[in-house]
Amino acid sequence: MTFGDQPLYRGVNLELHPGERAALLGRNGSGKTTLLRVLAGTLVPTSGHVTRSGRLAFLPQLTDLPDVPLLDAVRPDALGATLHHLRAAEAALVHPTPEVLNTYGAAEEAYRLLGGYDFEQRAAEVLDELALNPVWLTGQLSGGQRRRTLLARLLLTPADTYLLDEPTNHLDWPSLEWLEGWVQASPAAFLIVSHDRAFLDATVTRCAELERGELREYPGNYTEAMEVKRDLREARERQYHAHQRKAQALEQERVNVQQRAASTDRYNHRRKKPGNKKFAKMRAQDVARTLARRAKALERRLDRMNAPRRLLTDPNLVRVGLREAAHGPNDILSLSGVDLEVGGRLLVQGLTAHVRRGEKIAVVGPNGSGKSTLLRALLGRVQPSRGELRRAELAVQWSGQHGEELAAFGTQQEALLAVDERLTPQRMYEVLARLGLPRSLDHRVGDLSGGQRTRLSLARLSLTAAQLLILDEPTNHLDHAAIESLQGVLQAFTGTLIFASHDRQLVEEVASRYWWVEDGELRDVMDLALEVEANASEP
Repeated sequence: MTFGDQPLYRGVNLELHPGERAALLGRNGSGKTTLLRVLAGTLVPTSGHVTRSGRLAFLPQLTDLPDVPLLDAVRPDALGATLHHLRAAEAALVHPTPEVLNTYGAAEEAYRLLGGYDFEQRAAEVLDELALNPVWLTGQLSGGQRRRTLLARLLLTPADTYLLDEPTNHLDWPSLEWLEGWVQASPAAFLIVSHDRAFLDATVTRCAELERGELREYPGNYTEAMEVKRDLREARERQYHAHQRKAQALEQERVNVQQRAASTDRYNHRRKKPGNKKFAKMRAQDVARTLARRAKALERRLDRMNAPRRLLTDPNLVRVGLREAAHGPNDILSLSGVDLEVGGRLLVQGLTAHVRRGEKIAVVGPNGSGKSTLLRALLGRVQPSRGELRRAELAVQWSGQHGEELAAFGTQQEALLAVDERLTPQRMYEVLARLGLPRSLDHRVGDLSGGQRTRLSLARLSLTAAQLLILDEPTNHLDHAAIESLQGVLQAFTGTLIFASHDRQLVEEVASRYWWVEDGELRDVMDLALEVEANASEP
Protein backbone atom coordinates (compact mmCIF):
# COMPACT_ATOMS: atom_id res chain seq x y z
CA MET A 1 0.00 0.00 0.00
CA THR A 2 1.35 3.38 -1.05
CA PHE A 3 -0.04 6.83 -0.29
CA GLY A 4 1.26 9.33 -2.82
CA ASP A 5 4.95 8.48 -3.17
CA GLN A 6 5.24 7.18 0.39
CA PRO A 7 5.10 3.37 0.76
CA LEU A 8 3.26 2.29 3.90
CA TYR A 9 4.18 -1.39 3.53
CA ARG A 10 5.05 -3.79 0.73
CA GLY A 11 5.06 -7.51 0.04
CA VAL A 12 2.61 -8.32 2.84
CA ASN A 13 1.50 -11.97 2.88
CA LEU A 14 -1.05 -13.17 5.44
CA GLU A 15 -3.33 -16.19 5.66
CA LEU A 16 -6.18 -16.57 8.15
CA HIS A 17 -7.74 -20.02 8.24
CA PRO A 18 -11.17 -21.04 9.62
CA GLY A 19 -11.32 -20.87 13.40
CA GLU A 20 -7.93 -19.13 13.80
CA ARG A 21 -7.45 -16.17 16.13
CA ALA A 22 -4.62 -13.82 15.25
CA ALA A 23 -3.50 -10.41 16.46
CA LEU A 24 -2.27 -7.64 14.17
CA LEU A 25 0.40 -5.62 16.00
CA GLY A 26 2.45 -2.54 15.19
CA ARG A 27 3.26 0.92 16.46
CA ASN A 28 0.91 3.84 15.83
CA GLY A 29 0.97 4.80 12.15
CA SER A 30 2.39 1.47 10.95
CA GLY A 31 -0.73 0.74 8.87
CA LYS A 32 -2.76 -1.71 10.97
CA THR A 33 -6.12 -0.04 10.33
CA THR A 34 -5.30 0.39 6.65
CA LEU A 35 -4.49 -3.32 6.34
CA LEU A 36 -7.78 -4.26 8.02
CA ARG A 37 -9.65 -2.06 5.55
CA VAL A 38 -7.81 -3.75 2.69
CA LEU A 39 -8.76 -7.17 4.04
CA ALA A 40 -12.37 -6.06 4.52
CA GLY A 41 -12.56 -4.78 0.95
CA THR A 42 -13.23 -1.13 1.82
CA LEU A 43 -9.79 -0.09 0.52
CA VAL A 44 -8.00 -1.29 -2.63
CA PRO A 45 -4.27 -2.10 -2.28
CA THR A 46 -1.74 -0.43 -4.55
CA SER A 47 -0.62 -3.88 -5.70
CA GLY A 48 -1.38 -7.49 -4.80
CA HIS A 49 -4.76 -9.07 -4.12
CA VAL A 50 -6.96 -10.33 -1.28
CA THR A 51 -8.94 -13.58 -1.45
CA ARG A 52 -11.96 -13.90 0.85
CA SER A 53 -14.37 -16.75 1.48
CA GLY A 54 -17.44 -17.02 3.69
CA ARG A 55 -19.16 -14.20 5.56
CA LEU A 56 -16.96 -11.37 6.82
CA ALA A 57 -17.75 -8.74 9.46
CA PHE A 58 -15.58 -5.67 10.11
CA LEU A 59 -15.54 -3.46 13.22
CA PRO A 60 -13.87 -0.15 12.27
CA GLN A 61 -12.56 2.30 14.84
CA LEU A 62 -14.93 5.05 13.73
CA THR A 63 -18.20 5.02 11.80
CA ASP A 64 -21.53 6.83 11.77
CA LEU A 65 -24.78 5.53 13.29
CA PRO A 66 -28.32 6.46 12.19
CA ASP A 67 -30.39 8.33 14.79
CA VAL A 68 -32.60 5.39 15.77
CA PRO A 69 -33.26 3.31 18.92
CA LEU A 70 -30.34 1.05 19.84
CA LEU A 71 -32.33 -2.09 19.08
CA ASP A 72 -32.63 -0.96 15.46
CA ALA A 73 -29.04 0.31 15.33
CA VAL A 74 -27.59 -3.07 16.30
CA ARG A 75 -29.73 -5.09 13.87
CA PRO A 76 -27.45 -6.52 11.12
CA ASP A 77 -28.01 -5.06 7.65
CA ALA A 78 -28.95 -8.42 6.14
CA LEU A 79 -31.49 -9.08 8.86
CA GLY A 80 -32.92 -5.58 8.48
CA ALA A 81 -33.38 -6.07 4.74
CA THR A 82 -35.02 -9.46 5.31
CA LEU A 83 -37.36 -7.97 7.94
CA HIS A 84 -38.36 -5.28 5.45
CA HIS A 85 -39.21 -7.96 2.83
CA LEU A 86 -41.15 -9.99 5.41
CA ARG A 87 -43.28 -7.01 6.42
CA ALA A 88 -44.00 -6.22 2.77
CA ALA A 89 -45.00 -9.85 2.20
CA GLU A 90 -47.25 -9.75 5.30
CA ALA A 91 -48.98 -6.62 4.00
CA ALA A 92 -49.69 -8.38 0.72
CA LEU A 93 -51.51 -11.24 2.48
CA VAL A 94 -54.77 -9.29 2.27
CA HIS A 95 -54.97 -10.80 -1.22
CA PRO A 96 -53.65 -14.35 -0.59
CA THR A 97 -52.92 -15.55 -4.10
CA PRO A 98 -50.55 -18.53 -4.55
CA GLU A 99 -47.79 -16.17 -5.67
CA VAL A 100 -48.25 -13.95 -2.58
CA LEU A 101 -48.23 -17.01 -0.31
CA ASN A 102 -45.03 -18.30 -1.92
CA THR A 103 -43.37 -14.90 -1.51
CA TYR A 104 -44.40 -14.74 2.13
CA GLY A 105 -43.13 -18.28 2.76
CA ALA A 106 -39.73 -17.50 1.24
CA ALA A 107 -39.42 -14.23 3.20
CA GLU A 108 -40.44 -15.93 6.45
CA GLU A 109 -37.93 -18.76 5.88
CA ALA A 110 -35.11 -16.29 5.18
CA TYR A 111 -35.99 -14.30 8.30
CA ARG A 112 -36.01 -17.45 10.42
CA LEU A 113 -32.66 -18.68 9.07
CA LEU A 114 -31.05 -15.33 9.94
CA GLY A 115 -32.25 -15.66 13.55
CA GLY A 116 -34.88 -12.97 13.30
CA TYR A 117 -37.35 -14.50 15.77
CA ASP A 118 -34.93 -14.57 18.70
CA PHE A 119 -32.94 -11.49 17.65
CA GLU A 120 -34.51 -9.13 20.20
CA GLN A 121 -33.72 -11.52 23.05
CA ARG A 122 -30.13 -11.97 21.91
CA ALA A 123 -29.74 -8.23 21.33
CA ALA A 124 -31.06 -7.44 24.81
CA GLU A 125 -28.51 -9.81 26.35
CA VAL A 126 -25.59 -8.30 24.41
CA LEU A 127 -26.66 -4.72 25.10
CA ASP A 128 -27.05 -5.49 28.80
CA GLU A 129 -23.51 -6.91 28.95
CA LEU A 130 -22.22 -3.71 27.34
CA ALA A 131 -24.23 -1.46 29.73
CA LEU A 132 -26.56 -0.20 26.97
CA ASN A 133 -30.34 0.23 26.97
CA PRO A 134 -32.27 -0.96 23.85
CA VAL A 135 -34.64 2.05 23.95
CA TRP A 136 -31.88 4.70 23.98
CA LEU A 137 -31.50 6.82 20.85
CA THR A 138 -28.10 6.72 19.16
CA GLY A 139 -28.09 10.50 18.74
CA GLN A 140 -28.00 10.90 22.54
CA LEU A 141 -25.09 8.51 23.16
CA SER A 142 -21.64 9.47 24.40
CA GLY A 143 -18.55 8.56 22.39
CA GLY A 144 -17.93 5.48 24.50
CA GLN A 145 -21.56 4.36 24.26
CA ARG A 146 -21.52 4.76 20.46
CA ARG A 147 -18.39 2.62 20.32
CA ARG A 148 -20.03 -0.11 22.39
CA THR A 149 -23.12 0.07 20.15
CA LEU A 150 -20.97 -0.65 17.10
CA LEU A 151 -19.42 -3.58 18.95
CA ALA A 152 -22.89 -4.91 19.85
CA ARG A 153 -23.99 -4.74 16.20
CA LEU A 154 -20.90 -6.66 15.17
CA LEU A 155 -21.42 -9.35 17.81
CA LEU A 156 -24.99 -9.82 16.57
CA THR A 157 -23.85 -10.20 12.95
CA PRO A 158 -23.27 -13.87 12.01
CA ALA A 159 -19.91 -14.22 10.24
CA ASP A 160 -17.17 -16.73 9.48
CA THR A 161 -14.43 -14.12 9.90
CA TYR A 162 -14.34 -11.07 12.16
CA LEU A 163 -11.93 -8.17 11.66
CA LEU A 164 -11.85 -6.15 14.90
CA ASP A 165 -10.14 -2.76 15.11
CA GLU A 166 -9.71 -1.82 18.79
CA PRO A 167 -12.80 -3.70 20.07
CA THR A 168 -11.83 -3.07 23.72
CA ASN A 169 -11.93 0.73 23.50
CA HIS A 170 -14.24 2.22 26.17
CA LEU A 171 -15.01 -1.18 27.75
CA ASP A 172 -14.80 -1.58 31.50
CA TRP A 173 -13.39 -4.67 33.20
CA PRO A 174 -16.61 -6.73 33.39
CA SER A 175 -17.37 -6.00 29.72
CA LEU A 176 -13.83 -6.96 28.74
CA GLU A 177 -14.15 -10.28 30.56
CA TRP A 178 -17.45 -10.95 28.78
CA LEU A 179 -16.02 -10.06 25.35
CA GLU A 180 -13.07 -12.38 25.93
CA GLY A 181 -15.45 -15.24 26.67
CA TRP A 182 -17.48 -14.50 23.54
CA VAL A 183 -14.41 -14.55 21.28
CA GLN A 184 -13.10 -17.73 22.92
CA ALA A 185 -16.45 -19.51 22.43
CA SER A 186 -16.99 -18.41 18.83
CA PRO A 187 -16.12 -20.89 16.04
CA ALA A 188 -15.29 -18.00 13.67
CA ALA A 189 -11.85 -16.74 12.66
CA PHE A 190 -10.63 -13.45 14.16
CA LEU A 191 -8.00 -10.88 13.22
CA ILE A 192 -7.77 -8.40 16.08
CA VAL A 193 -6.05 -5.04 16.49
CA SER A 194 -5.98 -4.10 20.17
CA HIS A 195 -3.72 -2.28 22.63
CA ASP A 196 -5.12 -4.42 25.48
CA ARG A 197 -2.34 -6.95 26.10
CA ALA A 198 -4.41 -9.03 28.54
CA PHE A 199 -7.21 -9.30 25.97
CA LEU A 200 -4.79 -10.55 23.31
CA ASP A 201 -3.22 -13.00 25.75
CA ALA A 202 -6.66 -14.47 26.42
CA THR A 203 -7.90 -14.65 22.84
CA VAL A 204 -5.22 -15.08 20.13
CA THR A 205 -2.84 -17.91 19.25
CA ARG A 206 -0.50 -16.10 16.85
CA CYS A 207 0.61 -12.54 16.17
CA ALA A 208 1.51 -10.68 12.98
CA GLU A 209 3.45 -7.44 13.42
CA LEU A 210 3.80 -4.59 10.95
CA GLU A 211 7.24 -3.10 11.43
CA ARG A 212 9.12 -0.82 9.03
CA GLY A 213 6.82 -1.66 6.15
CA GLU A 214 7.08 -5.44 6.55
CA LEU A 215 4.87 -8.07 8.19
CA ARG A 216 6.47 -10.68 10.47
CA GLU A 217 4.62 -13.47 12.23
CA TYR A 218 5.29 -14.99 15.65
CA PRO A 219 3.56 -17.97 17.31
CA GLY A 220 1.56 -17.78 20.53
CA ASN A 221 -0.47 -15.10 22.27
CA TYR A 222 0.87 -11.58 22.76
CA THR A 223 3.22 -12.35 25.66
CA GLU A 224 4.54 -15.53 24.03
CA ALA A 225 4.98 -13.81 20.66
CA MET A 226 6.97 -10.97 22.21
CA GLU A 227 9.22 -13.49 23.98
CA VAL A 228 9.86 -15.19 20.63
CA LYS A 229 10.60 -11.78 19.10
CA ARG A 230 13.04 -10.91 21.91
CA ASP A 231 14.79 -14.27 21.54
CA LEU A 232 15.02 -13.72 17.78
CA ARG A 233 16.37 -10.20 18.27
CA GLU A 234 19.01 -11.45 20.72
CA ALA A 235 20.00 -14.30 18.37
CA ARG A 236 20.25 -11.86 15.45
CA GLU A 237 22.39 -9.53 17.56
CA ARG A 238 24.74 -12.39 18.47
CA GLN A 239 24.99 -13.41 14.81
CA TYR A 240 25.58 -9.80 13.78
CA HIS A 241 28.36 -9.22 16.31
CA ALA A 242 29.98 -12.59 15.45
CA HIS A 243 29.89 -11.55 11.78
CA GLN A 244 31.43 -8.19 12.64
CA ARG A 245 34.26 -9.83 14.59
CA LYS A 246 34.95 -12.26 11.74
CA ALA A 247 34.82 -9.48 9.16
CA GLN A 248 37.22 -7.34 11.21
CA ALA A 249 39.65 -10.25 11.54
CA LEU A 250 39.56 -10.90 7.80
CA GLU A 251 39.98 -7.21 7.05
CA GLN A 252 43.01 -7.02 9.35
CA GLU A 253 44.48 -10.13 7.70
CA ARG A 254 43.88 -8.59 4.26
CA VAL A 255 45.62 -5.37 5.28
CA ASN A 256 48.58 -7.30 6.71
CA VAL A 257 48.93 -9.45 3.57
CA GLN A 258 48.61 -6.41 1.34
CA GLN A 259 51.31 -4.59 3.30
CA ARG A 260 53.60 -7.64 3.11
CA ALA A 261 52.97 -7.85 -0.65
CA ALA A 262 53.86 -4.18 -1.09
CA SER A 263 56.98 -4.55 1.06
CA THR A 264 58.18 -7.68 -0.75
CA ASP A 265 57.63 -6.09 -4.15
CA ARG A 266 59.99 -3.23 -3.24
CA TYR A 267 63.19 -5.21 -4.09
CA ASN A 268 66.43 -3.47 -3.01
CA HIS A 269 69.48 -5.04 -4.76
CA ARG A 270 71.90 -3.11 -2.50
CA ARG A 271 70.75 -5.19 0.50
CA LYS A 272 71.43 -8.52 -1.24
CA LYS A 273 74.68 -10.39 -0.86
CA PRO A 274 76.79 -10.99 -3.93
CA GLY A 275 75.34 -13.78 -6.05
CA ASN A 276 72.47 -14.25 -8.48
CA LYS A 277 70.64 -11.00 -7.78
CA LYS A 278 68.40 -11.49 -10.82
CA PHE A 279 67.03 -14.76 -9.36
CA ALA A 280 66.46 -13.11 -5.97
CA LYS A 281 64.53 -10.30 -7.62
CA MET A 282 62.32 -12.74 -9.55
CA ARG A 283 61.63 -14.70 -6.38
CA ALA A 284 60.63 -11.55 -4.47
CA GLN A 285 58.30 -10.55 -7.28
CA ASP A 286 56.67 -14.04 -7.24
CA VAL A 287 56.11 -13.79 -3.48
CA ALA A 288 54.64 -10.31 -3.88
CA ARG A 289 52.26 -11.51 -6.60
CA THR A 290 51.18 -14.48 -4.44
CA LEU A 291 50.53 -12.21 -1.47
CA ALA A 292 48.62 -9.78 -3.68
CA ARG A 293 46.42 -12.60 -4.98
CA ARG A 294 45.76 -13.71 -1.40
CA ALA A 295 44.86 -10.16 -0.42
CA LYS A 296 42.50 -9.95 -3.40
CA ALA A 297 40.91 -13.29 -2.44
CA LEU A 298 40.37 -12.03 1.11
CA GLU A 299 38.77 -8.89 -0.30
CA ARG A 300 36.37 -10.98 -2.44
CA ARG A 301 35.58 -13.14 0.59
CA LEU A 302 34.70 -10.03 2.57
CA ASP A 303 32.46 -8.83 -0.25
CA ARG A 304 30.59 -12.16 -0.26
CA MET A 305 29.98 -12.07 3.49
CA ASN A 306 26.36 -10.97 3.99
CA ALA A 307 25.80 -9.46 7.41
CA PRO A 308 22.80 -10.94 9.28
CA ARG A 309 19.87 -8.55 9.23
CA ARG A 310 19.46 -6.75 12.54
CA LEU A 311 16.03 -6.19 14.11
CA LEU A 312 16.49 -2.53 14.91
CA THR A 313 14.96 -0.86 17.93
CA ASP A 314 11.70 0.94 17.20
CA PRO A 315 12.50 4.67 17.00
CA ASN A 316 9.15 5.63 18.55
CA LEU A 317 9.53 3.81 21.86
CA VAL A 318 8.86 5.86 24.96
CA ARG A 319 12.31 6.29 26.45
CA VAL A 320 11.72 8.37 29.55
CA GLY A 321 12.41 7.96 33.23
CA LEU A 322 10.78 9.90 36.05
CA ARG A 323 13.06 11.94 38.27
CA GLU A 324 13.71 10.77 41.80
CA ALA A 325 10.83 11.90 44.00
CA ALA A 326 11.65 13.90 47.14
CA HIS A 327 11.12 12.06 50.41
CA GLY A 328 8.04 14.03 51.46
CA PRO A 329 5.54 13.32 54.26
CA ASN A 330 4.42 9.83 55.26
CA ASP A 331 0.68 10.62 55.11
CA ILE A 332 -0.29 11.72 51.62
CA LEU A 333 -4.11 11.66 51.46
CA SER A 334 -6.97 11.12 53.83
CA LEU A 335 -10.69 10.80 52.95
CA SER A 336 -13.32 10.64 55.66
CA GLY A 337 -17.03 10.22 54.81
CA VAL A 338 -16.62 11.98 51.45
CA ASP A 339 -19.58 12.36 49.04
CA LEU A 340 -18.98 13.44 45.43
CA GLU A 341 -21.67 14.91 43.16
CA VAL A 342 -21.63 15.97 39.51
CA GLY A 343 -24.53 18.05 38.17
CA GLY A 344 -26.61 17.26 41.24
CA ARG A 345 -26.12 13.51 40.76
CA LEU A 346 -24.53 11.64 43.66
CA LEU A 347 -21.77 9.48 42.18
CA VAL A 348 -19.97 8.14 45.27
CA GLN A 349 -20.72 8.51 48.93
CA GLY A 350 -19.13 7.80 52.27
CA LEU A 351 -15.60 7.48 50.90
CA THR A 352 -13.12 6.69 53.65
CA ALA A 353 -9.50 5.87 52.73
CA HIS A 354 -5.92 6.64 53.66
CA VAL A 355 -2.85 6.85 51.38
CA ARG A 356 0.74 6.65 52.59
CA ARG A 357 3.97 7.59 50.84
CA GLY A 358 5.20 5.16 48.19
CA GLU A 359 1.86 3.39 47.63
CA LYS A 360 0.67 2.72 44.09
CA ILE A 361 -3.11 2.59 43.93
CA ALA A 362 -5.20 1.60 40.90
CA VAL A 363 -8.76 2.96 40.76
CA VAL A 364 -10.90 0.40 38.91
CA GLY A 365 -14.58 -0.32 38.37
CA PRO A 366 -17.34 -0.16 35.75
CA ASN A 367 -17.76 2.76 33.35
CA GLY A 368 -19.62 5.69 34.88
CA SER A 369 -18.92 4.64 38.46
CA GLY A 370 -17.07 7.88 39.25
CA LYS A 371 -13.38 6.98 38.87
CA SER A 372 -12.43 10.15 36.98
CA THR A 373 -14.51 12.28 39.36
CA LEU A 374 -12.64 10.75 42.30
CA LEU A 375 -9.28 11.57 40.71
CA ARG A 376 -10.38 15.17 40.09
CA ALA A 377 -11.44 15.40 43.71
CA LEU A 378 -8.01 14.20 44.84
CA LEU A 379 -6.54 17.02 42.74
CA GLY A 380 -8.87 19.56 44.34
CA ARG A 381 -10.78 20.21 41.11
CA VAL A 382 -14.04 18.77 42.51
CA GLN A 383 -15.09 19.71 46.01
CA PRO A 384 -16.80 17.10 48.21
CA SER A 385 -20.46 17.78 48.92
CA ARG A 386 -19.96 16.16 52.32
CA GLY A 387 -17.08 14.81 54.38
CA GLU A 388 -13.42 15.80 54.60
CA LEU A 389 -10.60 15.30 52.09
CA ARG A 390 -7.10 16.24 53.24
CA ARG A 391 -3.96 16.23 51.10
CA ALA A 392 -0.43 16.89 52.34
CA GLU A 393 1.56 19.84 51.01
CA LEU A 394 3.63 18.23 48.25
CA ALA A 395 4.41 18.43 44.55
CA VAL A 396 1.62 16.89 42.43
CA GLN A 397 1.61 16.09 38.73
CA TRP A 398 -1.43 14.82 36.88
CA SER A 399 -2.39 13.61 33.43
CA GLY A 400 -5.99 13.44 32.17
CA GLN A 401 -7.30 10.72 29.89
CA HIS A 402 -7.85 13.23 27.07
CA GLY A 403 -4.84 15.43 27.85
CA GLU A 404 -7.01 18.01 29.60
CA GLU A 405 -3.97 19.38 31.44
CA LEU A 406 -2.58 20.54 28.07
CA ALA A 407 -5.56 22.75 27.16
CA ALA A 408 -3.95 25.85 28.68
CA PHE A 409 -0.87 25.67 26.45
CA GLY A 410 -0.47 26.84 22.87
CA THR A 411 2.84 25.19 21.97
CA GLN A 412 4.98 22.28 23.10
CA GLN A 413 7.50 24.74 24.53
CA GLU A 414 4.87 26.38 26.73
CA ALA A 415 3.73 22.97 28.01
CA LEU A 416 7.29 21.98 28.97
CA LEU A 417 8.29 25.33 30.49
CA ALA A 418 5.19 25.25 32.71
CA VAL A 419 6.76 22.25 34.47
CA ASP A 420 10.27 23.71 34.80
CA GLU A 421 10.93 27.29 33.65
CA ARG A 422 14.71 26.69 33.81
CA LEU A 423 14.64 24.27 30.86
CA THR A 424 17.04 25.09 28.04
CA PRO A 425 16.02 24.62 24.38
CA GLN A 426 18.57 21.81 24.08
CA ARG A 427 17.02 19.94 27.03
CA MET A 428 13.51 20.36 25.58
CA TYR A 429 14.65 19.08 22.18
CA GLU A 430 16.15 16.01 23.90
CA VAL A 431 12.88 15.24 25.69
CA LEU A 432 10.80 15.63 22.52
CA ALA A 433 13.17 13.35 20.58
CA ARG A 434 13.07 10.62 23.23
CA LEU A 435 9.29 10.49 23.00
CA GLY A 436 8.97 10.61 19.22
CA LEU A 437 7.27 14.03 19.29
CA PRO A 438 7.55 16.74 16.59
CA ARG A 439 11.00 18.33 16.87
CA SER A 440 9.69 21.89 16.75
CA LEU A 441 9.22 23.68 20.07
CA ASP A 442 6.65 25.95 18.39
CA HIS A 443 4.52 23.00 17.23
CA ARG A 444 0.98 23.68 18.40
CA VAL A 445 -0.49 21.39 21.03
CA GLY A 446 -3.86 21.54 19.27
CA ASP A 447 -2.30 19.96 16.15
CA LEU A 448 -0.99 16.91 18.02
CA SER A 449 -2.66 13.52 17.57
CA GLY A 450 -4.16 11.67 20.53
CA GLY A 451 -1.04 9.54 20.93
CA GLN A 452 1.24 12.57 20.68
CA ARG A 453 -0.75 14.40 23.36
CA THR A 454 -0.31 11.39 25.66
CA ARG A 455 3.43 11.41 24.96
CA LEU A 456 3.63 15.15 25.67
CA SER A 457 1.96 14.51 29.03
CA LEU A 458 4.62 11.88 29.70
CA ALA A 459 7.31 14.38 28.71
CA ARG A 460 5.97 16.76 31.34
CA LEU A 461 5.97 13.95 33.89
CA SER A 462 9.62 13.20 33.12
CA LEU A 463 10.63 16.78 33.90
CA THR A 464 8.94 17.13 37.26
CA ALA A 465 10.13 15.89 40.63
CA ALA A 466 6.54 15.34 41.75
CA GLN A 467 5.99 13.32 44.91
CA LEU A 468 2.44 12.37 43.87
CA LEU A 469 1.31 11.32 40.40
CA ILE A 470 -2.40 11.18 39.54
CA LEU A 471 -3.01 9.65 36.12
CA ASP A 472 -6.33 9.04 34.35
CA GLU A 473 -6.02 6.39 31.61
CA PRO A 474 -2.30 7.06 30.94
CA THR A 475 -2.14 4.40 28.18
CA ASN A 476 -4.76 6.06 25.95
CA HIS A 477 -3.56 6.17 22.32
CA LEU A 478 -0.23 4.47 23.13
CA ASP A 479 0.94 1.41 21.20
CA HIS A 480 2.16 -1.81 22.82
CA ALA A 481 5.83 -0.87 22.97
CA ALA A 482 5.06 2.52 24.52
CA ILE A 483 2.70 0.96 27.08
CA GLU A 484 5.36 -1.54 28.14
CA SER A 485 7.91 1.24 28.47
CA LEU A 486 5.48 3.33 30.53
CA GLN A 487 4.79 0.30 32.72
CA GLY A 488 8.51 0.03 33.51
CA VAL A 489 8.68 3.74 34.30
CA LEU A 490 5.76 3.57 36.76
CA GLN A 491 7.14 0.42 38.40
CA ALA A 492 10.43 2.23 39.06
CA PHE A 493 8.78 5.43 40.36
CA THR A 494 9.67 5.96 44.03
CA GLY A 495 6.87 8.39 44.90
CA THR A 496 3.12 7.87 45.37
CA LEU A 497 0.96 6.92 42.40
CA ILE A 498 -2.83 6.90 42.02
CA PHE A 499 -4.15 5.99 38.58
CA ALA A 500 -7.21 4.75 36.72
CA SER A 501 -6.74 2.42 33.77
CA HIS A 502 -8.61 -0.16 31.71
CA ASP A 503 -5.27 -1.82 30.88
CA ARG A 504 -5.52 -4.84 33.15
CA GLN A 505 -1.91 -5.90 32.74
CA LEU A 506 -0.66 -2.41 33.65
CA VAL A 507 -2.86 -2.43 36.75
CA GLU A 508 -1.76 -5.89 37.85
CA GLU A 509 1.95 -5.21 37.27
CA VAL A 510 2.16 -1.72 38.78
CA ALA A 511 -0.45 -1.36 41.55
CA SER A 512 0.13 -2.43 45.15
CA ARG A 513 -3.45 -1.58 46.19
CA TYR A 514 -6.81 -1.44 44.37
CA TRP A 515 -9.77 0.85 44.93
CA TRP A 516 -12.89 -0.71 43.41
CA VAL A 517 -15.53 1.98 42.75
CA GLU A 518 -19.07 0.77 42.04
CA ASP A 519 -22.65 1.59 43.05
CA GLY A 520 -21.52 4.74 44.87
CA GLU A 521 -19.07 2.89 47.11
CA LEU A 522 -15.30 2.52 47.32
CA ARG A 523 -13.84 -0.78 48.48
CA ASP A 524 -10.19 -1.47 49.24
CA VAL A 525 -9.58 -4.71 47.32
CA MET A 526 -6.72 -7.08 48.04
CA ASP A 527 -7.31 -9.63 45.25
CA LEU A 528 -8.40 -7.86 42.06
CA ALA A 529 -8.99 -11.05 40.06
CA LEU A 530 -11.49 -12.34 42.64
CA GLU A 531 -13.30 -8.98 42.68
CA VAL A 532 -13.67 -8.94 38.88
CA GLU A 533 -14.88 -12.55 38.88
CA ALA A 534 -17.40 -11.84 41.63
CA ASN A 535 -18.79 -8.80 39.80
CA ALA A 536 -18.98 -10.69 36.49
CA SER A 537 -21.01 -13.49 38.12
CA GLU A 538 -23.60 -11.15 39.63
CA PRO A 539 -26.97 -11.04 37.77
